[in-house]
Amino acid sequence: MPETSLPPPPKNHGGGAFIGAVILMLLAMGGLLYWKFAGKDGPPPLPSSTPSANTAPSFEEPPPPPPPDEPDAGTKATSPKKHLIASGNGGGCGGTCKGEVPAALRSALSGAAGSVRGCYERALRQNQMLQGKMVVAVRVGAHGGSTCSANIVSDSLGDPSVTSCVLQKFRAGQFPPPAGGCVDVQVPISFLPKTGK
Repeated sequence: MPETSLPPPPKNHGGGAFIGAVILMLLAMGGLLYWKFAGKDGPPPLPSSTPSANTAPSFEEPPPPPPPDEPDAGTKATSPKKHLIASGNGGGCGGTCKGEVPAALRSALSGAAGSVRGCYERALRQNQMLQGKMVVAVRVGAHGGSTCSANIVSDSLGDPSVTSCVLQKFRAGQFPPPAGGCVDVQVPISFLPKTGK
């Protein structure tokens, strides 16, 4: 029977270099750990430029007073914004409104409600099924018929772009002044697609 010979064992190449690298790495990690935990006496801290808690900051001179209020572009400098101050009889924009809604104001608010149709038509291009109702609460000031505020009271339409557009149109509106002070009026608006015949 012929003799079979086993292959010679593989030669060990680079095993010592690997072990040496591992030992060096362990020594470096040990040195870092020693330095981290035992080296708490590092360099002294740098002096800070912030004042200590015991000393209050001192100012060489007091700050200047705030500038005076400047009048709006549309008002006279001699009458500073009196129309925005609420008076006892409700003549301004604040407080309780006790005025009356004349026919001219009611007609103008209805016209404003009709002018927001364009807001709805733009949204209708994106959603052809969009329809609903909205009620806008508008406060009209006695001085010049300017809109003091406009807010949505109810909204079954539910489209934020229409809501924003409607509020913008009412807030920018100028209406006939109410009689006897400011007034709060609720303006109902229906949004229904036009039916073609």
